[in-house]
Amino acid sequence: MKHSVFKSVLIMIFLSSTYTMAAQQKPNVLVVLLDDVGFMDFGSYGGDTATPNIDKLAQQGAKFSRFYTSPQCAPSRAMLMTGKDNHQVGIGSIIESLDPKLRQYPAYSMIWEDDTKTMASRLKESGYQTFVSGKWGIGESGANLPSKFGFDRSFVLDATGASNYDHRPYIPISTTAKWFEDGEPTTLPDDFYSSRNLVDKLIGYIDDAESEQPFFAYLPFMAIHMPLQVPKEYIDKYNGVFDQGWDVVAKQRLEKAIELELVPGGTKLAKSLKTNRKWDQLTEAEKVYWARAMQVNAGMLEAADFHLGRLLSQLEAKGKLENTIVIVTSDNGPEGSTVGFDKGLQGIAFSAWMSMHDWSTEYEDMGGRNGLTTIGPEWASVSSGPFRLFKFNSSEGGQRVPLIISGSGIINQTDFLQGRAHMVDILPTVLDVLDIPFDQDELYGRSLMPLINEQSQEVYGTDESYAIEVGGNASLYRGAWKISRVNPPSGDGQWHLFNLAVDAGEANVLEDEYPVLFQELLNEYLAYSTEMEIIQPDLDSNDRDQVVKNIIRKQAGLIGPYLIFIVILIVGFVYLRRRKKS
Repeated sequence: MKHSVFKSVLIMIFLSSTYTMAAQQKPNVLVVLLDDVGFMDFGSYGGDTATPNIDKLAQQGAKFSRFYTSPQCAPSRAMLMTGKDNHQVGIGSIIESLDPKLRQYPAYSMIWEDDTKTMASRLKESGYQTFVSGKWGIGESGANLPSKFGFDRSFVLDATGASNYDHRPYIPISTTAKWFEDGEPTTLPDDFYSSRNLVDKLIGYIDDAESEQPFFAYLPFMAIHMPLQVPKEYIDKYNGVFDQGWDVVAKQRLEKAIELELVPGGTKLAKSLKTNRKWDQLTEAEKVYWARAMQVNAGMLEAADFHLGRLLSQLEAKGKLENTIVIVTSDNGPEGSTVGFDKGLQGIAFSAWMSMHDWSTEYEDMGGRNGLTTIGPEWASVSSGPFRLFKFNSSEGGQRVPLIISGSGIINQTDFLQGRAHMVDILPTVLDVLDIPFDQDELYGRSLMPLINEQSQEVYGTDESYAIEVGGNASLYRGAWKISRVNPPSGDGQWHLFNLAVDAGEANVLEDEYPVLFQELLNEYLAYSTEMEIIQPDLDSNDRDQVVKNIIRKQAGLIGPYLIFIVILIVGFVYLRRRKKS
């Protein structure tokens, strides 16, 4: 009997040690998601910003030139976490621009089912510790918190954006920016700055973790979402860099893109919006202002890279970096809005709201604690260059972004990988690298390892299509062909056909030249739309207008009770006066 018990104990010890050894052999995973970073913003992609830590990862791993996300943040984040199309998990749009009437439909519920599987929950089932620190922003605020979906520790902003220093919202659709730690509301320290503190928190989670178990860490920076804010020393490093203006810098970036073979030789600059201003038509004061805006943008991205470098250095010091897969990408193209410059009643109302919350667009406040700084559509077109348009649009500039995969098990690639890839492919790629079994039919994406390992030049065949849709802005890719519908005000709301192999800037529409192919692709999109239960909004509406409507509805709800109370007081006062007279 004693021998039997002793034998059982030995077996248990052996199995436990075997599990621990297997866990130690598994690579750690670090996913870094930048916010609103354009295709050419990283230094390794030809940009003007110093991003040495990201560039080093690019030099040591694989970098992609045809990686696509969605044109809006929440749908992209849902794709990243679940490996599914955003409509399959109820995130058909960002909640700020969603017509509330659509929330009755599954594709627009904005709330995940309890059994939704995420990258965190899948890796946790395989023995991983799971952490997130940063902007979450998926669906209804507070409804889909990471603590409910596989993360052991979490510190997140659950909104599309906010001040990088405190709880102030950046648009008047909420009264405060909500932060949560491990599923519970929390408050920010007085010395908070997003990129620094998010990295500090993640380092703390990793340091407190069980050292013998692998970890999955997700770092979704707030940088460089509006408001653009960063310590002044980062801004001043770019004095003079953007003084030539957006027209000149756009041409320089096109030349760099061709030199790096990011686009084919002979690619022309994409057509800009008719409303975009020419740099030489600005006043000197305007030139100084808008050059400074791009300095803030670059400085904020460099600061994020610096703090990412602190995390990587910490992992290296603890002997963990060598056994870590690092993935770096962006949720969508650059933000092209201008805030605080609208005229008319809407502009007056927003300016009043800004004053109430100590926001400013004045030159001396740019990039500071109270600066509500944006780069506008002209600089956004440079960041996404040489592609057309920017965030919110189903153009190449709105949804074609950088992707870098580096670290353990990743073959170093000197050149950019030209194969098409999508945000939904990251989850199956991670599972593939880690040798974690998964049902391919359950996911919408597929592993990119055949590309990375040079087993194939494409993971999507030239006869396979892939569609993206958010808020009526839609596109479908098949080989080098693309059909796209860009809603007003940036587009005409009509479908157009492009050949990206010779026209990366989407300058030449080809539907009249290839009517049969055009109809084939339209039919494939229709099949996708039906499968995903997509509801096409009216062409008369657009994301910006819907955001304004939702803001008005929200503000009416906030001040409505006070107005009713005032009316009751007035009616009561009038009634008492009349009664007294009688």
